[in-house]
Amino acid sequence: MRISNPVAALTAAGARRAGFRLLVAAAIIYCLLWPMVMLVRGAFIGSPFASDTVWTTSGFRQVLSDPQLVSNIGASLLLSFGVTVGSLIGGTCFAVLATRFQTRLRGWITPMMVVAAATPGLFYAISWAMLANPNAGIVSRLFASVGLGSIGQWFNAMSWPGLIIVGSLKVTGFAYLFLVGPMSAADRSQEDAAVISGASRINAFFTITLPSLAPAYFAVGMLLIVAGIQAFDMPAVLGLPVGIKTLSLRVNDYLVGYAEPNWLAANAIAVLTMLFVAILVTIQIWVLHGKDHVTVAGKSQQGARLRPRRWGWVLDLAILAYALIAIVAPVAQFVIGSFQPFFGLYGAWTLDNYARLFSDPVGIGALQSTLVIAFVGASITVLAGFFMAYVITRAPGSGIGILARIGSWIPATAPGIVLSVALLFTYLSTPFVRELFGTHWLMMFALMVGAIPIAVRAAEGMIAQVSRELEDAAFICGANVLPTLIGILARLCAPSLIGAWLLISLWMAGTLDIPLLLQSTRSQTVATYAYSLVTQGEFSLAAAIFVSFLALLAACTLALILLYLLIRMLMNRPRLLAAEPLALSGEKLHAD
Repeated sequence: MRISNPVAALTAAGARRAGFRLLVAAAIIYCLLWPMVMLVRGAFIGSPFASDTVWTTSGFRQVLSDPQLVSNIGASLLLSFGVTVGSLIGGTCFAVLATRFQTRLRGWITPMMVVAAATPGLFYAISWAMLANPNAGIVSRLFASVGLGSIGQWFNAMSWPGLIIVGSLKVTGFAYLFLVGPMSAADRSQEDAAVISGASRINAFFTITLPSLAPAYFAVGMLLIVAGIQAFDMPAVLGLPVGIKTLSLRVNDYLVGYAEPNWLAANAIAVLTMLFVAILVTIQIWVLHGKDHVTVAGKSQQGARLRPRRWGWVLDLAILAYALIAIVAPVAQFVIGSFQPFFGLYGAWTLDNYARLFSDPVGIGALQSTLVIAFVGASITVLAGFFMAYVITRAPGSGIGILARIGSWIPATAPGIVLSVALLFTYLSTPFVRELFGTHWLMMFALMVGAIPIAVRAAEGMIAQVSRELEDAAFICGANVLPTLIGILARLCAPSLIGAWLLISLWMAGTLDIPLLLQSTRSQTVATYAYSLVTQGEFSLAAAIFVSFLALLAACTLALILLYLLIRMLMNRPRLLAAEPLALSGEKLHAD
């Protein structure tokens, strides 16, 4: 193709880029920044449904004088720090096994950690509420069957130890995925030198290698602490029934725990929680910025993996135990529980739960809405996160780049229930958008906002590795911005984007706190519907809807994969047919 004026083409491309960035800026301001402004405003005016506006600080005074505030803060910090410490210990142990030892089951570690991290917290909490129930759970029944019923009573997920242990089992997956990279890249030369000088390998690891990874541990620890303070699903299922109330649960309590919602107090505590989390996120970004978090030598000094002979079976047993306890047991409890007529009635099998589910219009609507949200919402979120990551990477020092970076972190600073309140104020104050209140479309939009940080982080690193020369070449040839981004960058980033789509779709399906305030009797998600069943004691029916959703999600995903492969085969067929005459002529010439 002949290019008459490359300079003019690049100038036109620059104008198109500017227009694209302005569109992205407008979307970021409305979707990510404006809800936080409306939340702060709501802390002074009260209900978003009020017609008259009266500014007051009574909400802050009520919250700060609330005798439960100290206990709520203490509960959030205890849960957050307890789960963080437990998951860092577990993540470190499995990262060491994966990077330093050659065992039979070493290949299981990363896949099972991905599964543990991707499992929605609500699913996990409900399964453990059934599994480790001291009266009707499988664990207590197994101990009772061998005459050790008193020991079975110790296994109670609905308690402080149970809440921290269950949270640690799940978050260990996240901790491992963050730590395995620095652990595998760490330079072992100094550790080997200490061993040669007479120190034991264990002592050298704890005194040399682990201190060198301190920045990485601090950054990961801050991230997990922030996530623990924001947690809503697990405390709501495992903590609330026994009187454990975190800050997120206190926000919800102000809205649904009284005869009339106390919007002023709810908004005030939401603002205070958001500010506290924002400080922690700022510290985390400061620690992460410009640091490698690992000592890496120019020459590879990673060393060979150890082959334990006498105690290798112990390491394999530890891997197998985590797989059984953290993954297999909760899934098995869900499946078994879905076929029980009543939770705890083992030995009796029935399909009544599935019959009740598929005869209930609300349950069918929840399945349909969640499937639409999981597929459509996750796809739009990944696309929006890709565009934001492009602006952040290609224009890091510009106003739009800074705005996109700040906007991509805003949802991460707000717990889900806080974000739900902020979005509720925004939507009800926007013409036409307020008409969508109570529909699954508005819940999908809110979940998209909450998932933006995941999508941006997944695409940002990949886009930074792609040279800008590819885009400039496309612009010189006359291509527009969107075809260039989708046709070149998106295809190169496809593996990361597909992984982000799967993670976001599962997250949207299992998130409870964001859609909790946006639901209605005619529009619910699987998470809100299942949580309402759990509060009514319908654990078996809740298990049935989760099993049904996962089966439908797997079937729809498989159908999309087969459709993609079919379309790709049909598109490649003309090329194969065109290539056949050339191949035949080449064979004929060779024969001659």
